[in-house]
Amino acid sequence: MLQKTLSWFATKLRHHRIWVVVLMVLLVAIGGYGASKSQVDNSLEVWQSADSPDWLAYQQFLKRTSIADPLIIFIPRQVEGLTLVAIRKALKALPVVSSCKSVGLETTKGTRGSLITLVPIAEANPSQLAEILKQIPPIMQGHQVDTFHLGGVWYLTKQLDSLSAKATTVLFPVVLLVVSIAVLLLCRTQALLILSCGLLSAVLLVGISGLCGVKMNMVLLALPPLTLILGMAHGIHFSIKKWQPDDTPVSLFCRVGPPCALSGITTAMGFASLLFSSYQPVRELGLWGAVGTLISLMVTFVLVPVFLKPGAYSKRLVLPAATSLFLARNRARIFVALALVLIVAGIGIGRLQKGSLILDFFTDDSVVRLNYQAIEDAGLGLTPIEIDFFQQPLFRSGLDGHLKDLALQHPEITHYLYTMTNQSKQVVSLGATMLLPNFFSSNQKVERLTILIKTISSEATLAIADEMEDFFQSRLGGSTTPYVTGSVPLYTRGQKELFSSMLQSFSVAFVAISLLIGVLLRSVKMGLIAMIPNLLPVVLVISVMGWFGIPLSVATITVASIVFGVVVDDTIHFLYGYQKQASGQTPRRRLDHVFQQVGAPIITTTLVTGTGFLAFLASPFIPLGYFGLLISLSLWMALICDLSILPILLMGENKDA
Repeated sequence: MLQKTLSWFATKLRHHRIWVVVLMVLLVAIGGYGASKSQVDNSLEVWQSADSPDWLAYQQFLKRTSIADPLIIFIPRQVEGLTLVAIRKALKALPVVSSCKSVGLETTKGTRGSLITLVPIAEANPSQLAEILKQIPPIMQGHQVDTFHLGGVWYLTKQLDSLSAKATTVLFPVVLLVVSIAVLLLCRTQALLILSCGLLSAVLLVGISGLCGVKMNMVLLALPPLTLILGMAHGIHFSIKKWQPDDTPVSLFCRVGPPCALSGITTAMGFASLLFSSYQPVRELGLWGAVGTLISLMVTFVLVPVFLKPGAYSKRLVLPAATSLFLARNRARIFVALALVLIVAGIGIGRLQKGSLILDFFTDDSVVRLNYQAIEDAGLGLTPIEIDFFQQPLFRSGLDGHLKDLALQHPEITHYLYTMTNQSKQVVSLGATMLLPNFFSSNQKVERLTILIKTISSEATLAIADEMEDFFQSRLGGSTTPYVTGSVPLYTRGQKELFSSMLQSFSVAFVAISLLIGVLLRSVKMGLIAMIPNLLPVVLVISVMGWFGIPLSVATITVASIVFGVVVDDTIHFLYGYQKQASGQTPRRRLDHVFQQVGAPIITTTLVTGTGFLAFLASPFIPLGYFGLLISLSLWMALICDLSILPILLMGENKDA
């Protein structure tokens, strides 16, 4: 039934080639238009669940206090009063600026400088904030201030968005060029078809998501390259398949179509299982991962019947005829080697660091990093942690002792800023001294405490926030509303929740995928066998991260989704080919035929995509470099697993294997 349906579908498409071309051109236009509307957004709201108690408390906190994270402008020299007033006036006149204040600063180095805090309105959108950053240099230069440094939460977020979007835009053509060269060298006459399957799929995904108003973040940015890989992988499986003497494009499509459809549907359902996560970013990854997988399958199934031509089979990539015999004779050695590798991998996973220093996302000579280094070296922390005492205001005397102990334990703390119930401010400087009046009122209680710390890793920041939360929960009594709030604690808590949610969701997805493979191939044994080569590459690449000090962050955790999609694709093609061999043959004979039929497409896919992703190492945005390197390593590990571990598992204990 399936063969007849595929044959009818392919024949109809070949009879209406002009309409297929018109459809593809139309889809490219729609995808290109949608892609032009696509935006990158790593703002705080992206990483929060709408019903999170911490997020709801923060929303109430913002509404009550009407505060927003300020932009910090540090001038490493003392600016005379009239000039400083003129700068403040010019900055205050900018659109969406709520307030602008300045203060003298005596740095920890003994020098004096000027500090300006610019607060935008709470409703300011990313484009409006970007316009503020654009206007600051001419204003400063117009007042003869040539050296200044910027910092602050939304400044850092905006630079992260800008650099990640720019790096992706610049690198995508480079990756496409490298991939194109690899396809031309390995796939000869079918290069254009293969590239079209991948590129059109990626453009459509970005276009559709853009038209739906979905903003890309560091998790979703993994999906366009995943869709590109899957589309090209499908195209390669059709184009590099060995042609039989009586094969036609339609008959080959009918022969290769079922495992491609099986792998596409299985991968899509695996991503769809992430929709059951309680964390919004993971649900979005599941939804758009499934959409991208189905798009790559749909595009391939439309292009291949129309444009597939014979003659693309490359004998250079065919595995040696004695491959299965070699594996059969060396099963024990391979399993011993695998055991040793897993021991080393286990040690590497034990060394894996969770969370990351966000400044490590930028190169050492980047403007962002130099700005932060200059400001924090002067003794001013740029990471705020807010503590809300609105329900139970405290006298300073009840806080100072604990805050003194906290400062001794955490030298990265530079300032305590008290906001009293009458809205007066009091500052305790542990770093740079702010030269401003500090009126101490003994009859006023503290309504809000802001702790400024230097930029440290997300895990260390969260540890301080949790320590403060535990202290006040015990000191003031248990409360369902958290005392510690602010954008930075929410970022770090969101990142922690992302890790736990994604790891749990992908564990469920891996098991579900393997069981689904068993159901669709009508073999429980096949499903159980599929679990091992699907899981090994993920384990191995995580161990590489541990050994080489690459932290598990929002930028690197998405590698699992890429490996997940590619490994499942290759594994299904291998198992489907194995099942289609005559059951009366020995496992080794069946594997010989599978290696001849499936080996070349799997190797070609890895060579093309693995080489292409190495181009990401040229990115000035460090997470993209790690992303490309880890995906390339994962693809090679997946290839080794599918061509060695999987065949050995299929041989089992058969003596004549």
